[in-house]
Amino acid sequence: MFFYSFSSLGFSNDEDVLVDPVVLTIPKPSVGIETLLSTRDPIQPIPANDGASLLQVIPGFSVVRKGGVGGDAVFRGLAGSRLNFILDGMEFLGGCGLRLDPPTAYIFPETYDSAKLIKGPQTVRYGNGNSAGVVLFDRSAKKVNGLRAESAVTAGSWGRKDLLAVIEYGSGLMSFEGDFSHGESDDYKDGNGDEVHSAYERDSGSMVFGLQAADDFNVEFDVIVSQAESSNSDRNVDGSLFDRTSFGVLLEKGGDSSKLSLRAYTTAIDHIMDNFNRRTTTNCGSGTDNRCVLMNVARQTDGMRIGLALHVGESAAVNIGADAKQDRHTSRNFMNKSRAVASAFDSAARIKDFESEMVGAFLEVDLTVSENAHVISGVRTDYWNSSRFQNVGNKNTQSLFLGDDDQSLVSGFMRLEITDPNRIVNGYVGYGISERPMDYWEATTFNGITAGDVVNIQPERNHQFDVGINISSENFSSNVSLFFSDIDDYMLTVDAATDSVTNVQVERWGGEIDMRYDVSSYSSLFGSVSYVSADNETDNTPLAQTPPLELQLGLDHSVNEWSFGFLARYVDTQTRIDSGKGTVVGFDRATATPSFYTLAVNAGFEINSQSYFSVGVDNLLDEDYFEHINRTNSSAITGFITDNTIGVKEPGMTLWLKAGIEF
Repeated sequence: MFFYSFSSLGFSNDEDVLVDPVVLTIPKPSVGIETLLSTRDPIQPIPANDGASLLQVIPGFSVVRKGGVGGDAVFRGLAGSRLNFILDGMEFLGGCGLRLDPPTAYIFPETYDSAKLIKGPQTVRYGNGNSAGVVLFDRSAKKVNGLRAESAVTAGSWGRKDLLAVIEYGSGLMSFEGDFSHGESDDYKDGNGDEVHSAYERDSGSMVFGLQAADDFNVEFDVIVSQAESSNSDRNVDGSLFDRTSFGVLLEKGGDSSKLSLRAYTTAIDHIMDNFNRRTTTNCGSGTDNRCVLMNVARQTDGMRIGLALHVGESAAVNIGADAKQDRHTSRNFMNKSRAVASAFDSAARIKDFESEMVGAFLEVDLTVSENAHVISGVRTDYWNSSRFQNVGNKNTQSLFLGDDDQSLVSGFMRLEITDPNRIVNGYVGYGISERPMDYWEATTFNGITAGDVVNIQPERNHQFDVGINISSENFSSNVSLFFSDIDDYMLTVDAATDSVTNVQVERWGGEIDMRYDVSSYSSLFGSVSYVSADNETDNTPLAQTPPLELQLGLDHSVNEWSFGFLARYVDTQTRIDSGKGTVVGFDRATATPSFYTLAVNAGFEINSQSYFSVGVDNLLDEDYFEHINRTNSSAITGFITDNTIGVKEPGMTLWLKAGIEF
């Protein structure tokens, strides 16, 4: 029933920084277009063991819950390839046609040092699209002399158990980092006391080996291996296998004035979904029962990026480069078979059903125009082509060419940043354009690529203005981040007898406001507001899967070694819906989503300079609720009474404890 952690067991000559015992509920107001999170700080509500739930602490983020883990991240109502994820320079996608395994399902957040969000189309350095923004999970560059070890052990409500082990070694010419992460949980209970089909088990291991071949030349080799399985309430199958294997190399030549880098990687995803390993399904037992389903999908992604960062005089910083990505997807499906036939899937051939290539080049310049002003601008061009194939009759014997598409795409932005010399008021205003082609799900699951190109889906083109202001004084700080977006040929997905995608004209506006006020030297009030309004102007309807108004209010109080806090969250009713329409991650229900509120409390104690603990209770009032951004399941799951036709419900009251020690 508790969550605890022991971290930073250090044996190093370097100064170690202990994780802050103060619980993070809302990130401190940021300056500029970026928001930075430390992945190892105590966070409330306690995030799931994946890359999506961690981000929900940032105002404007939502998570499409599938069960206990593997959620799909949504920012300002945009998801899928509109919100890109880069993991130490790697970009890859999941395999499931209905996103049971989004990229975030393969992210083990505590094995990274930070997660950074860049809002909107305000950079061109990190791949194509990024209408909503881009999230960068990174390991910090460390100069470790000697040996350093770190570990974390966790346990929580409903059998939540996590383990993190990190070891680092550095000797001047070489460095090594190894990470191991384990996470598991039983089925949680919602606020009504009903169990939700949501248990999971996850493991990952990674190694990074670095060699400093010369004073200005570094080489890194890395490998990541992970595996998992999970129960899911939002659909009729569970994930009985989530395997990822990645290999990469990084070459860097240069120093502070100029640096040339090359990043190359390959990632293999192997994913199995079935209706019998983690649940009971009628007529999927032994013998002649023939209602068993098993789908085995795989994806191979190979990519590279070459970049040159240099300073031109004292007033300009330039980033120029190119990147390429090749993607191949295969499947072998067993629909309505006996368990014996479905379980023998490994003897069938993998059938190619999709392949894609993307090649791009970019230029980004940061120009100092005065002592207090910068102009950051960039341009990017991409060429994309994809081909779709059909697994004939799901017989796993041959694939036939179905259709293809290709596009030349252009993106760019310009942003003015103003910095107050007294650092009291800072602001920015920017305009960006991002062009995005169909992603795998729009092209296949929603039939964007068909025989004869009868659908003729056009690339999505987002025109967006971003405005922000940050105010910071001795006892007050606030950040306002607003946007206005006009999207030509927005790809709207339709959940019908035949899944489809269509182009529509969309107008969106909204943003986030967060602030903090120091009532005294011991206490701080903080809060946030986030809201998005979006309209489908082609059909004269609200744009589906748009999050409602959300308010958060909290208090931190610290005295000597103790800290206390609470967080109240209110989410308004969402009546602006378009039933059966949505995105690749979810669709609107037929009725409005009711409002809800939650309350969470926490406390922390710094035992000494090397150890601490933090405790908390999430959903203190045991509210029974679900989020608007959600997926539904029309079928009941044997042994569970939760009504998934309204969406997957959130966990009820959750207790946790986190403790750390350093020596």
